[in-house]
Amino acid sequence: MMAVIAALEPAATSYDCLAPFYDEFTSAYAYEPWIDAIEQRAVAWGLEGKRALDLACGTGKSTLPLLARGYSIQGCDISEGMIRRAQDKLPELAEAFSVADMRELPELGEFDFVLCLDDAVNYLLSDEELEAAFAGVARILAPDGIFAFDVNSLATYRTSFAETEVREQGGIFFAWRGEAAPTLQAAEGASATVEIFAPNVDGLWERHTMRHVQRHHPRSAIVAALQSAGLKCCAVFGQRRGAVLEDQADEESHIKLVYLAKPQDPRPGREVTGMKVVQP
Repeated sequence: MMAVIAALEPAATSYDCLAPFYDEFTSAYAYEPWIDAIEQRAVAWGLEGKRALDLACGTGKSTLPLLARGYSIQGCDISEGMIRRAQDKLPELAEAFSVADMRELPELGEFDFVLCLDDAVNYLLSDEELEAAFAGVARILAPDGIFAFDVNSLATYRTSFAETEVREQGGIFFAWRGEAAPTLQAAEGASATVEIFAPNVDGLWERHTMRHVQRHHPRSAIVAALQSAGLKCCAVFGQRRGAVLEDQADEESHIKLVYLAKPQDPRPGREVTGMKVVQP
C-alpha cells in the first residue's frame, strides 16, 4: 500500500499544483467531440447501460459530456486539488467525486462505461502498475461493460516530450520543457517540466513548477495486462489532433492510441452488434 502511494505521489503533487490552471492549460482540447467519437465506438462494441465512471476525471472536463449524454456518473482522481475543482464545477454532484488511486480502486459500484482519458494511464510506470489498474477496472466493470482509455504514442514522446513550448492563455503563461530524446524507444520513460506564471491576488506574479514523468506502453504490454486482469482488447484506434479517431492505429503518426476493452468471453469469435471480435 505505502509503495503504491509513494509511486503516485509525484503525479498527485503535480496535478494539485496544476489544478487551478488546468482548464486554461487544456482550453483547446476538444472534449465534446472526443467523448462523442469514443462513445460511438463503444456502442458499436455493445455498450448499452448508462452507469459511467470517469477514472482520473481531473476537473470534470471529460465528465460533462457524459452527463450531457444522460449517464449517471461517478468520478475519481489521484489529485485532491483536481477533485475539488470538479466538485466546484458540479456542486450538485459533489458527492459523486472522490480521491482514489487507480491502482487500488475502492468499491465504487458497478459501471457500464469506464473511461480513463487524457494521459492518466501514461503515469503508470511499470507493467505491474498497469496490471493493477486494469484489475481494478475489471472488478467494477459490468459483464457487458466497456472500458475506454488512451495512451500516448511513440510519435508524441519523440516530439512533444522532446520539445519546448511557451504560450499565453487567459493572462497566464505556460512553459513546457520536454526532457525526452527524439529517439525514445518503446516502453521507455519520458518526462517534462511545466512552469506556470500567473498573477496572484496582490497582482504580483507567481511561478509554479511541476514535473511530469510518464512511460510509453507498447500495445503488446497493454494487451497482456488486460488479459491478466480478465479483460480483452476489442479495438485500438489512432487519434489525430482535433479528437479525430481513425480505425488504424499507428505509433509513428498518431498522437494517441485509444483502446476499447471488455470482460473476457469464453466463446471466441462471437458477434457484437454486427462486428466480429478481432485480436489487436
